Amino acid sequence: MLKSFFRTTNTVLLIVAILAVGFLGYMFYMSVCFPSAKYDEKLASIEAMTEQTRQNTAAAERETAERLEQLHADLRNVGPEGIAIADSFEQLRAETEEKNAQLAELEAQIARDEDMQGTVEAMRKEYALKIRKLEEKIQSGESEVRICYWTLDDGPTYITSNFLDALDAMDNVHVTFFAANMANDSPNEEEMLRREMTSGHSVQNHSYAHVTNGDGPVYRSAESFREQIELQDAWLYEVTGFHPGIFRFPGGSAWGRSFVPTAPSVIEELGYQWVDWNCNLYDAGAPEKLPSSSLEITRAMTQISEKKIAMILGHDWNVNTLVAMREAIPQLQEKGYVFLPLFQESVTMGEATKAV
Repeated sequence: MLKSFFRTTNTVLLIVAILAVGFLGYMFYMSVCFPSAKYDEKLASIEAMTEQTRQNTAAAERETAERLEQLHADLRNVGPEGIAIADSFEQLRAETEEKNAQLAELEAQIARDEDMQGTVEAMRKEYALKIRKLEEKIQSGESEVRICYWTLDDGPTYITSNFLDALDAMDNVHVTFFAANMANDSPNEEEMLRREMTSGHSVQNHSYAHVTNGDGPVYRSAESFREQIELQDAWLYEVTGFHPGIFRFPGGSAWGRSFVPTAPSVIEELGYQWVDWNCNLYDAGAPEKLPSSSLEITRAMTQISEKKIAMILGHDWNVNTLVAMREAIPQLQEKGYVFLPLFQESVTMGEATKAV
C-alpha cells in the first residue's frame, strides 16, 4: 500500500511539473510570437473593422430608406387602396419626424436647464459670499449699513400671493420664506414657491409636517427629525429645482432641542445651517390673542432699535403682519436698513443669531 501511495504521489508531481513547464513554454511563446507591436496591429485592425461596420450600417440605412421610397411610389400605382396606404405611410413618417424633432428640442432644453441651474447656483454662491463680507464689515464697524432679514414662516398660505404683491411694489426688498409643506392647507403652493424664488427671495426649510410638540413627527426622535428635514428638502427641490441650506426649528431651536438634544448635529450632517431670530412680532398663536398690525409695527421698530443685523420673525398667514410689513419696511429703510434674502453663509447662523 505504501508503494502504491508513492507511485500515486510521483505521478501527481510529474503531472504538475509537466503543466508548469508547459505554462512557462506558452508564456515564452506568447512573448516571442506576439510582441507589443503585434497587439498594436491587432488593435488597429479592430478599429478599422469597427469603422467599416459603421459605414456598412450607414449604407444599409440609406438603402432601406431608398427602398421605402420606392415602395411608397409603387403603392400609388396599384389603385385607391395603395394610394390610401401610401398616404398613411407618409403621415406616419411626418409624425415620426415631428416627434424626433420635439425629442431633440426637449433634450436640448434639458441640457440648457442643467447649465442654467449650475450658473444660477454659482451666482447665488458668489452673491452670498459678498453679503457675508458686508456682514463682517458691519460687525467690525467698517460699514454703517444695517441689514434686516425679514423672515416669514409656515407658508405658502392662501395669502402668500398678497405678501409677494406687496414686496413687488417695494424697491430692493427681499425676504426669506421658511416653508413647511403641511403647515397650511392652501392652493397653488407650488406656484407660490416658484414665484418666491423667481422674485429673488430666499426659500428655506421649516420641516415637512411642522408639528411643535414631541408627539409629532418633527421632534419624536433624532431619526424622525432628520426625515422631516429630508422630506421638505426633497419637496422644495422637486418644486423649485434648488436645495435649501437653512433650517428653522418649528417653535425655535431651544424648544426643538428640548425634545431632540442632538438636533444641531443632525442638521450639520445634512449639510445645513440653522437660524432663530432676534426680533419677534409675536404674530402666531390663538386668533383672539394675535396682535394688531399697529402693535406689530411698534414691536418691529422697538426691537430692532440699533441692531446692526436684524432677524425678524413673522408669518405669511397673518393679515395683520402683511399690513405691518407694508408700513414698517419703508420706515426701516429710512433708518438705513437694507432688506436682503438670507443665505447659509450668513454670520447669523446657529448660536450667533441673537448676537447681532
